[in-house]
Amino acid sequence: MSDATPFLLLALLFVLLWGFFFAALPAIRSSIKVTAAWVAHLVSRYPRFGTFFSRASKRVSFLRTYLPLAAIVLVGVVATVWTLDTFIDLAEMVHAKSPVLQRTDARIHDWAIRRRGKPATIFFEAMTEIGSPVGMGIVTAAVAIGLIIRKRYRWAIYLAATSAGGALLNLELKRHFARARPDIAEQMMRARGYSFPSGHAMGTTVVCGALAYLALRSLWGWGAKAATLAGASCIAISVSISRVYLGVHWLSDVAAGMAAGFAWVFIATVTYEAIRRLRNLRQRA
Repeated sequence: MSDATPFLLLALLFVLLWGFFFAALPAIRSSIKVTAAWVAHLVSRYPRFGTFFSRASKRVSFLRTYLPLAAIVLVGVVATVWTLDTFIDLAEMVHAKSPVLQRTDARIHDWAIRRRGKPATIFFEAMTEIGSPVGMGIVTAAVAIGLIIRKRYRWAIYLAATSAGGALLNLELKRHFARARPDIAEQMMRARGYSFPSGHAMGTTVVCGALAYLALRSLWGWGAKAATLAGASCIAISVSISRVYLGVHWLSDVAAGMAAGFAWVFIATVTYEAIRRLRNLRQRA
Protein backbone atom coordinates (compact mmCIF):
# COMPACT_ATOMS: atom_id res chain seq x y z
CA MET A 1 0.00 0.00 0.00
CA SER A 2 1.54 3.32 -1.10
CA ASP A 3 2.29 6.13 1.34
CA ALA A 4 -0.67 8.30 0.36
CA THR A 5 -3.28 5.60 -0.34
CA PRO A 6 -5.14 5.70 3.02
CA PHE A 7 -5.34 9.49 3.00
CA LEU A 8 -6.44 9.66 -0.64
CA LEU A 9 -9.12 7.03 -0.07
CA LEU A 10 -10.35 8.86 3.03
CA ALA A 11 -10.50 12.16 1.14
CA LEU A 12 -12.35 10.50 -1.75
CA LEU A 13 -14.81 8.88 0.65
CA PHE A 14 -15.47 12.23 2.32
CA VAL A 15 -16.13 13.94 -1.01
CA LEU A 16 -18.48 11.19 -2.16
CA LEU A 17 -20.40 11.16 1.11
CA TRP A 18 -20.57 14.95 1.21
CA GLY A 19 -22.00 15.01 -2.29
CA PHE A 20 -24.55 12.34 -1.40
CA PHE A 21 -25.72 14.06 1.78
CA PHE A 22 -25.67 17.49 0.13
CA ALA A 23 -28.07 16.20 -2.52
CA ALA A 24 -30.17 14.03 -0.20
CA LEU A 25 -30.94 16.53 2.56
CA PRO A 26 -32.57 19.19 0.34
CA ALA A 27 -34.27 16.42 -1.67
CA ILE A 28 -36.06 15.22 1.45
CA ARG A 29 -37.29 18.72 2.20
CA SER A 30 -38.29 19.27 -1.43
CA SER A 31 -40.28 16.02 -1.49
CA ILE A 32 -42.32 17.27 1.44
CA LYS A 33 -43.06 20.53 -0.37
CA VAL A 34 -43.97 18.68 -3.56
CA THR A 35 -46.37 16.45 -1.65
CA ALA A 36 -48.02 19.46 -0.04
CA ALA A 37 -48.34 21.20 -3.43
CA TRP A 38 -49.85 18.03 -4.95
CA VAL A 39 -52.47 17.87 -2.20
CA ALA A 40 -53.26 21.56 -2.67
CA HIS A 41 -53.68 20.99 -6.41
CA LEU A 42 -56.14 18.15 -5.79
CA VAL A 43 -58.13 20.31 -3.40
CA SER A 44 -58.37 23.17 -5.91
CA ARG A 45 -59.17 20.95 -8.89
CA TYR A 46 -61.65 18.58 -7.24
CA PRO A 47 -64.08 20.44 -4.95
CA ARG A 48 -65.51 17.25 -3.49
CA PHE A 49 -62.07 16.10 -2.49
CA GLY A 50 -61.45 19.51 -0.98
CA THR A 51 -64.66 19.36 1.03
CA PHE A 52 -63.85 15.88 2.29
CA PHE A 53 -60.30 16.89 3.16
CA SER A 54 -61.52 19.97 5.02
CA ARG A 55 -64.10 18.05 7.04
CA ALA A 56 -61.69 15.24 7.79
CA SER A 57 -58.99 17.64 8.88
CA LYS A 58 -61.37 19.27 11.35
CA ARG A 59 -62.32 15.93 12.84
CA VAL A 60 -58.75 14.79 13.22
CA SER A 61 -57.01 18.09 13.80
CA PHE A 62 -54.96 16.49 16.53
CA LEU A 63 -53.37 14.27 13.90
CA ARG A 64 -51.96 17.29 12.11
CA THR A 65 -50.52 18.49 15.40
CA TYR A 66 -48.84 15.18 16.11
CA LEU A 67 -48.02 14.30 12.49
CA PRO A 68 -44.35 15.45 12.66
CA LEU A 69 -43.87 13.42 15.84
CA ALA A 70 -45.52 10.38 14.27
CA ALA A 71 -43.33 10.72 11.16
CA ILE A 72 -40.16 10.89 13.25
CA VAL A 73 -41.15 7.84 15.27
CA LEU A 74 -42.07 5.92 12.11
CA VAL A 75 -38.77 6.70 10.40
CA GLY A 76 -36.90 5.84 13.59
CA VAL A 77 -38.68 2.51 13.94
CA VAL A 78 -38.00 1.58 10.31
CA ALA A 79 -34.30 2.51 10.60
CA THR A 80 -33.95 0.67 13.90
CA VAL A 81 -35.62 -2.49 12.58
CA TRP A 82 -33.43 -2.43 9.47
CA THR A 83 -30.16 -2.08 11.39
CA LEU A 84 -31.21 -4.58 14.05
CA ASP A 85 -32.11 -7.07 11.34
CA THR A 86 -28.59 -6.69 9.92
CA PHE A 87 -27.06 -7.26 13.36
CA ILE A 88 -29.28 -10.26 14.08
CA ASP A 89 -28.40 -11.85 10.73
CA LEU A 90 -24.69 -11.51 11.50
CA ALA A 91 -25.18 -12.73 15.08
CA GLU A 92 -27.03 -15.82 13.91
CA MET A 93 -24.30 -16.62 11.40
CA VAL A 94 -21.64 -16.22 14.09
CA HIS A 95 -23.58 -18.39 16.54
CA ALA A 96 -24.10 -21.07 13.88
CA LYS A 97 -20.44 -20.82 12.82
CA SER A 98 -21.48 -20.25 9.23
CA PRO A 99 -18.81 -21.57 6.81
CA VAL A 100 -19.56 -18.71 4.40
CA LEU A 101 -19.02 -16.09 7.10
CA GLN A 102 -15.89 -17.77 8.40
CA ARG A 103 -14.38 -17.99 4.91
CA THR A 104 -15.20 -14.35 4.19
CA ASP A 105 -13.71 -13.21 7.51
CA ALA A 106 -10.58 -15.27 6.94
CA ARG A 107 -10.06 -14.00 3.39
CA ILE A 108 -10.45 -10.35 4.39
CA HIS A 109 -8.21 -10.92 7.41
CA ASP A 110 -5.46 -12.50 5.30
CA TRP A 111 -5.79 -9.81 2.63
CA ALA A 112 -5.40 -7.04 5.23
CA ILE A 113 -2.27 -8.68 6.64
CA ARG A 114 -0.67 -8.93 3.19
CA ARG A 115 -1.44 -5.27 2.42
CA ARG A 116 0.18 -3.85 5.53
CA GLY A 117 2.68 -1.02 5.09
CA LYS A 118 4.26 1.56 7.37
CA PRO A 119 2.21 4.63 6.32
CA ALA A 120 -1.05 2.70 6.44
CA THR A 121 -0.09 1.21 9.80
CA ILE A 122 0.57 4.65 11.26
CA PHE A 123 -2.76 5.92 9.91
CA PHE A 124 -4.83 3.01 11.20
CA GLU A 125 -3.07 2.95 14.55
CA ALA A 126 -3.99 6.61 14.95
CA MET A 127 -7.60 5.93 13.97
CA THR A 128 -7.89 3.02 16.38
CA GLU A 129 -6.61 5.23 19.20
CA ILE A 130 -9.16 7.89 18.32
CA GLY A 131 -11.91 5.26 18.34
CA SER A 132 -10.82 3.68 21.61
CA PRO A 133 -12.97 4.04 24.75
CA VAL A 134 -10.47 6.60 26.04
CA GLY A 135 -10.46 8.57 22.77
CA MET A 136 -14.24 8.61 22.40
CA GLY A 137 -14.59 9.32 26.12
CA ILE A 138 -12.39 12.41 25.80
CA VAL A 139 -14.36 13.63 22.78
CA THR A 140 -17.69 13.04 24.53
CA ALA A 141 -16.55 14.75 27.74
CA ALA A 142 -15.12 17.76 25.87
CA VAL A 143 -18.28 18.29 23.83
CA ALA A 144 -20.52 17.74 26.87
CA ILE A 145 -18.56 20.34 28.86
CA GLY A 146 -18.86 22.78 25.96
CA LEU A 147 -22.62 22.19 25.82
CA ILE A 148 -22.93 22.76 29.57
CA ILE A 149 -20.99 26.00 29.29
CA ARG A 150 -23.42 27.09 26.57
CA LYS A 151 -26.28 25.99 28.87
CA ARG A 152 -27.37 23.26 26.49
CA TYR A 153 -28.03 20.90 29.38
CA ARG A 154 -30.47 18.61 27.58
CA TRP A 155 -28.07 18.14 24.68
CA ALA A 156 -25.27 17.29 27.13
CA ILE A 157 -27.49 14.73 28.90
CA TYR A 158 -28.51 13.22 25.56
CA LEU A 159 -24.87 12.88 24.43
CA ALA A 160 -23.68 11.41 27.75
CA ALA A 161 -26.62 8.99 28.07
CA THR A 162 -26.35 7.82 24.46
CA SER A 163 -22.59 7.24 24.70
CA ALA A 164 -22.73 5.50 28.08
CA GLY A 165 -25.71 3.37 27.06
CA GLY A 166 -23.94 2.26 23.89
CA ALA A 167 -20.82 1.27 25.86
CA LEU A 168 -22.82 -0.79 28.36
CA LEU A 169 -24.79 -2.46 25.57
CA ASN A 170 -21.56 -3.42 23.79
CA LEU A 171 -20.16 -5.03 26.94
CA GLU A 172 -23.31 -7.10 27.36
CA LEU A 173 -23.30 -8.18 23.72
CA LYS A 174 -19.64 -9.22 23.93
CA ARG A 175 -20.32 -11.24 27.07
CA HIS A 176 -23.31 -12.92 25.45
CA PHE A 177 -21.61 -14.00 22.19
CA ALA A 178 -18.12 -14.58 23.66
CA ARG A 179 -16.45 -14.86 20.25
CA ALA A 180 -12.68 -15.34 20.14
CA ARG A 181 -10.44 -12.81 18.41
CA PRO A 182 -8.11 -13.62 15.49
CA ASP A 183 -4.79 -15.32 16.19
CA ILE A 184 -2.78 -13.16 18.59
CA ALA A 185 0.37 -13.73 16.50
CA GLU A 186 -1.20 -11.71 13.66
CA GLN A 187 -2.32 -8.81 15.84
CA MET A 188 -0.35 -5.58 15.53
CA MET A 189 -1.89 -4.28 18.75
CA ARG A 190 -2.83 -6.30 21.80
CA ALA A 191 -6.57 -6.41 22.39
CA ARG A 192 -8.43 -7.80 25.39
CA GLY A 193 -11.89 -9.25 25.77
CA TYR A 194 -14.18 -10.88 23.28
CA SER A 195 -14.41 -10.03 19.60
CA PHE A 196 -18.11 -9.77 18.65
CA PRO A 197 -19.26 -7.06 18.16
CA SER A 198 -16.33 -4.66 17.83
CA GLY A 199 -16.33 -2.15 20.69
CA HIS A 200 -14.35 0.39 18.68
CA ALA A 201 -16.75 0.18 15.73
CA MET A 202 -19.86 0.36 17.87
CA GLY A 203 -18.58 3.05 20.23
CA THR A 204 -17.37 5.31 17.42
CA THR A 205 -20.63 4.86 15.51
CA VAL A 206 -22.65 5.78 18.59
CA VAL A 207 -20.60 8.86 19.49
CA CYS A 208 -20.27 10.11 15.91
CA GLY A 209 -23.97 9.49 15.30
CA ALA A 210 -24.97 11.45 18.41
CA LEU A 211 -22.61 14.29 17.54
CA ALA A 212 -23.92 14.37 13.97
CA TYR A 213 -27.48 14.69 15.29
CA LEU A 214 -26.50 17.61 17.53
CA ALA A 215 -24.63 19.24 14.65
CA LEU A 216 -27.67 18.94 12.40
CA ARG A 217 -29.73 20.62 15.09
CA SER A 218 -27.31 23.53 15.51
CA LEU A 219 -25.78 24.18 12.07
CA TRP A 220 -27.24 26.28 9.25
CA GLY A 221 -26.88 25.52 5.57
CA TRP A 222 -26.94 22.25 3.70
CA GLY A 223 -23.21 22.35 3.02
CA ALA A 224 -22.28 22.41 6.71
CA LYS A 225 -24.82 19.72 7.59
CA ALA A 226 -23.62 17.47 4.76
CA ALA A 227 -19.97 17.99 5.75
CA THR A 228 -20.78 17.03 9.34
CA LEU A 229 -22.51 13.82 8.30
CA ALA A 230 -19.71 12.96 5.87
CA GLY A 231 -17.01 13.64 8.45
CA ALA A 232 -18.73 11.56 11.13
CA SER A 233 -19.23 8.70 8.67
CA CYS A 234 -15.58 8.79 7.57
CA ILE A 235 -14.34 8.61 11.16
CA ALA A 236 -16.61 5.68 12.03
CA ILE A 237 -15.66 3.79 8.87
CA SER A 238 -11.92 4.46 9.29
CA VAL A 239 -11.93 3.31 12.90
CA SER A 240 -13.85 0.16 11.95
CA ILE A 241 -11.46 -0.69 9.10
CA SER A 242 -8.48 -0.10 11.40
CA ARG A 243 -9.59 -2.96 13.64
CA VAL A 244 -9.52 -5.41 10.72
CA TYR A 245 -6.24 -4.01 9.39
CA LEU A 246 -4.56 -4.37 12.78
CA GLY A 247 -5.75 -7.96 13.03
CA VAL A 248 -7.75 -7.63 16.26
CA HIS A 249 -11.22 -8.14 14.75
CA TRP A 250 -12.93 -10.05 11.99
CA LEU A 251 -14.84 -8.12 9.33
CA SER A 252 -18.16 -9.42 10.69
CA ASP A 253 -17.23 -8.02 14.12
CA VAL A 254 -16.94 -4.46 12.86
CA ALA A 255 -19.98 -4.77 10.60
CA ALA A 256 -22.06 -5.98 13.55
CA GLY A 257 -20.60 -3.24 15.75
CA MET A 258 -21.63 -0.52 13.31
CA ALA A 259 -25.10 -2.04 12.86
CA ALA A 260 -25.66 -2.24 16.62
CA GLY A 261 -24.29 1.27 17.03
CA PHE A 262 -26.66 2.70 14.44
CA ALA A 263 -29.60 0.88 16.02
CA TRP A 264 -28.80 2.30 19.45
CA VAL A 265 -28.36 5.83 18.08
CA PHE A 266 -31.72 5.60 16.32
CA ILE A 267 -33.42 4.40 19.51
CA ALA A 268 -31.83 7.06 21.71
CA THR A 269 -32.36 9.90 19.25
CA VAL A 270 -35.97 9.06 18.44
CA THR A 271 -36.72 8.78 22.16
CA TYR A 272 -35.11 12.16 22.82
CA GLU A 273 -36.89 13.79 19.88
CA ALA A 274 -40.26 12.35 20.94
CA ILE A 275 -39.85 13.64 24.50
CA ARG A 276 -38.69 17.04 23.27
CA ARG A 277 -41.59 17.47 20.86
CA LEU A 278 -44.18 16.26 23.35
CA ARG A 279 -42.86 18.75 25.88
CA ASN A 280 -43.10 21.57 23.32
CA LEU A 281 -46.67 20.59 22.43
CA ARG A 282 -47.70 20.63 26.10
CA GLN A 283 -46.12 24.06 26.56
CA ARG A 284 -48.04 25.44 23.57
CA ALA A 285 -51.28 23.95 24.87
